[in-house]
Amino acid sequence: MPKTIEEMQAASARRLQRFSLMAESVTENPADVPNVPLTDLQDAEYYGEVTLGTPAQSFLVIYDTGSSNLWVPSKDCTNCKKTGGRYDSSKSSSYAKNGESFALQYGTGSCKGFLSTDETGIGGATIHNFTFGEVTTEAADVFGTAPFDGILGMGPAKAAVDQVPMPMDQLVSQGVITANIFSCFLSSNQSKGSTLVLGGVDSQFYSGDFSYVPVAKAAAILPYWLVSASDIKVGGESIKACNFLTGCYMVVDTGTSVLAGPTSAVNKLIEPIGNVSADCSNINSLPTLTVSMGGKDFDLGPEFYVLRQTDSNGAVQCVLGIEGVDAGVPIWILGDPFLRKYYTSWDKDQDRVGFALAKQ
Repeated sequence: MPKTIEEMQAASARRLQRFSLMAESVTENPADVPNVPLTDLQDAEYYGEVTLGTPAQSFLVIYDTGSSNLWVPSKDCTNCKKTGGRYDSSKSSSYAKNGESFALQYGTGSCKGFLSTDETGIGGATIHNFTFGEVTTEAADVFGTAPFDGILGMGPAKAAVDQVPMPMDQLVSQGVITANIFSCFLSSNQSKGSTLVLGGVDSQFYSGDFSYVPVAKAAAILPYWLVSASDIKVGGESIKACNFLTGCYMVVDTGTSVLAGPTSAVNKLIEPIGNVSADCSNINSLPTLTVSMGGKDFDLGPEFYVLRQTDSNGAVQCVLGIEGVDAGVPIWILGDPFLRKYYTSWDKDQDRVGFALAKQ
């Protein structure tokens, strides 16, 4: 309806107040916002605690933005590792039976079992009546020696097996946090400090401003945190891998230890980089990679895209953290090497992903 000047001024004042409050919730991290300390294993895996049941049973899980389900080993698991946690529903007074079958297939490894519902604790916050997978069989060759017990998916709800609710959605709907935003700081060189922040971002982990990239429309078909890059460069030269209309679709994924993409395109990326010396002697001479997104260039030097791994004798070896993966669709994965340099915010409220220079 037509408004008077006074009504328009009042509406404008309300908008300014609302957006200022929104900005505060995004850029600041009040003391009561949940956060999860993460352990850094060789800059390749980052995992933290989740609790289930009353009293709480504790588990270590990968907080994975590339999948959308929580699962932990069940007490009835037939081939899970002997160490680590196993969920025992008989010891929880808040357990509610579900029983629906559950199966997940990852890029590496699979698991199956059934669904259960219980109180779930993340970063000191509790989600009531949360549904998760109790795994009775897992890929022992993948998960049998892993330092974590399970995986907690932070991907889009559409990707969840059995359409179970998402942790962030539940934290918002149950009034624990106000903004459906989470952010992640991943440390380097196995140093401490890696943190998942639920409900906003924390300025202690980044410098400068955030640059935001909208979630691509293709995410309606490929349900990931999917963004589009306009170009990929090595030493400032384009490898000409991105389509001029749709660009290069990229999954922003905490659960992948490397940068990955279609094999043919990755070969174009690896060729100008050249060989990485196992003894790490030529790291400083390797070129800088650049990913162009949202009108901004994000540089990534060899100190991030080369991984330092320890062999069975305890010696450190350098390997290239870039792999060709043919996933059936031409998508790239911005895994941990990229996310260690750029503190990242996954913002469902505004359907975007933000990147800021991490304080390493």
